[in-house]
Amino acid sequence: MSARGRKPDPTVDHRIRQAVTGLVLARGLDFTMDDVATAAGVGRASVFRRYATKRDMLLEALAGIMNTHVAIPDTGSFEGDLRVVVSDTLALFHHPDVSRITKQVFGEAGRDPAVAEIIRTGMRTRMERSWIVYERAIERGELPPNADLWMLTDMFAGFVAYRGLLDLPLPEPEQIVQVLLHGFTPL
Repeated sequence: MSARGRKPDPTVDHRIRQAVTGLVLARGLDFTMDDVATAAGVGRASVFRRYATKRDMLLEALAGIMNTHVAIPDTGSFEGDLRVVVSDTLALFHHPDVSRITKQVFGEAGRDPAVAEIIRTGMRTRMERSWIVYERAIERGELPPNADLWMLTDMFAGFVAYRGLLDLPLPEPEQIVQVLLHGFTPL
């Protein structure tokens, strides 16, 4: 019995997924199926066999990006952990590529409910993974046991997204941590 054609290359799927993710991170949504094929080192037909549309590729890539691991600090205090989280987040948002891509993806979320759902569930999942910071703070008595963790999370994430999307200046990490922990009351 003779085999017809070449055996499928088991690395092609991975190379295409890596290419899509790399292009999204480098260019945002501004790339073509041909760009993916070139970046993956495969033929255009290989890309189209796996993805009928660019949207299908983007949805998978965005879900993968949203599922990336986020470092969780353990400085020994809630204030210290929060300072690290805030500093890391602001550093990320100050990167011009991240800012540009975030604007594009949020704009796409306004047009495509599937993109909005990926962002919604991805952000919630990432936030819940980082709640160990809050749980340790509750155990140490730095937060009350009935603290509304979603509100605390959303206050910071929403603030950064709002300012980042509108190109408004972001305060220094110390200022944000101060307000998150103590509001605007004097110390």
